[in-house]
Amino acid sequence: MSIEASIVNAGEFLMRIVITGAESSGKSTLTEQLSQRLNLPFAPEYARVYLEQNGQDYDLDQLVHLSQLHRAYQQAQIGDAPLAIFDTDLINYKVWAEVVFGHCPTMISDAMTEESSHRYLLCKPDIPWQPDPLRHNPNDREMLYQRHLSEIQQLNRRYEIVAGVGELRLVNALAAFERLLVD
Repeated sequence: MSIEASIVNAGEFLMRIVITGAESSGKSTLTEQLSQRLNLPFAPEYARVYLEQNGQDYDLDQLVHLSQLHRAYQQAQIGDAPLAIFDTDLINYKVWAEVVFGHCPTMISDAMTEESSHRYLLCKPDIPWQPDPLRHNPNDREMLYQRHLSEIQQLNRRYEIVAGVGELRLVNALAAFERLLVD
């Protein structure tokens, strides 16, 4: 079955393909590439939008609030589309809270379990680190990757790992995307 036919069949129920992984693993680029290539709506990572507008300082209470804004923002971006692409979801917030603050508030972890329509493209951190004022973990990308993988597995959600550099990464992501659409 072609990816186009798989997309049509996937449209029969709600599905979100989430691009996730460590910092600087190509999530945002891949999200936009897949959206454009497959003509699907996408929602960018809200934390980036918020922190660029409001500054980089935050505490745990603000992170919880940001996670709530993230969900609302993503839903507003995709409307009622049955199939859409998300640049991260609440797994990212759980890992973020645990790494920065040592624990994850139940408000985030409980909300994360409700995202049952999510399937994942987990980006390997096999591309060069790109410095950015909002990124802080150039040496911890493998650990962050493993944390995301563990959370996805604990939730028993479907996922595919995306690796490769340049055009190969997109080709691999397209093939993985198609596999996620097939039950």
